[in-house]
Amino acid sequence: MQSEQPAFQIEGDVMPPKAGTVDAYLADWAGQDGARREVADVILALLEASRRLAGRLAEGALPGDPGLPAGANTDGDTQKRIDVASHDLFVELLTEAGVAIILSEEAAAPVPGKAGGRLAVAVDPLDGSSNVGTGAPLGTIFSILPADGPDPFLVPGRRQIAAGYVSYGHTVDLGFSVGHGVVLATFSPSQQRFLITGSATSLAGDAKELAFNASVTPHLQPAMRRFVEDCWAGKTGPRGKSYNMRWLGALVGDLHRILKRKGLFFYVGDARPGYAKGRLRHVYECNPIAFLVEQAGGKATDGVTPLLDLVPTGHHARVPLVFGAAEEVDAVADYLQTGTAQAAE
Repeated sequence: MQSEQPAFQIEGDVMPPKAGTVDAYLADWAGQDGARREVADVILALLEASRRLAGRLAEGALPGDPGLPAGANTDGDTQKRIDVASHDLFVELLTEAGVAIILSEEAAAPVPGKAGGRLAVAVDPLDGSSNVGTGAPLGTIFSILPADGPDPFLVPGRRQIAAGYVSYGHTVDLGFSVGHGVVLATFSPSQQRFLITGSATSLAGDAKELAFNASVTPHLQPAMRRFVEDCWAGKTGPRGKSYNMRWLGALVGDLHRILKRKGLFFYVGDARPGYAKGRLRHVYECNPIAFLVEQAGGKATDGVTPLLDLVPTGHHARVPLVFGAAEEVDAVADYLQTGTAQAAE
């Protein structure tokens, strides 16, 4: 039976971010603590893989088209050559860093890593790969967990030890947390290092930016559609304020913007076939995002329930996701709960 607390634990206070490199920050944070050192080594391996991937993405189609089809993933979505190559890159470097088992969007089952390792990593190596070749943002999302129990991935998200993302846009940006706040950094091409730029702590309260795929509005359940319509009504509507629409079509890009500028993101279930629980993966997309958002003072739910309290139903299971400024996430929950109550009358 799965224990309530992970056997692999990080003890002690977490340092606030300060100017300098992420490498130096992690070295100071880890100190002589063996468990912290293992986590730091895994994060550094993820950053090295991201550095190499960013370089390849920046070359575009010059050395060959990375967007050519290369197969299909577990859900039947077309895989591109860059999807497969990024998966192979991350698995190789994470295994070298001592990770015991790796769950990737691009593999049907978890991939064995290093025998005797104490950590598990869930990763989406290249989020938003449909944007390859368009100049739009791409990303990497990762979650680090203890490699214990019957299955280290099918557990509540609160068992995560650390999580983070890398956003590949006009800059290569990093956000990560080891359990107390979110450190933000940007990759310096001249120094070939991620340099700390600050922290994300501003997601308490409300916001005025809304990120979702507006084309699905007619398919949303009535309560969610009412929420959208009330937002569009602006200052004279029930929400009492005007919203700006922001939608990048790349989850990591929207996450990074919201951590920097507040806002609300949602990708919930709708009436289209195959979209009853949205399209985002619970383990390697929604859980790490929820971990980061809560560390930044915001909230992340499936519409009502905190994401980190839910147990994934499968390695590639989907779940509705609402995240961002706490007041806005609460507003969505109010609309959904009111709608449920009205439907029951």
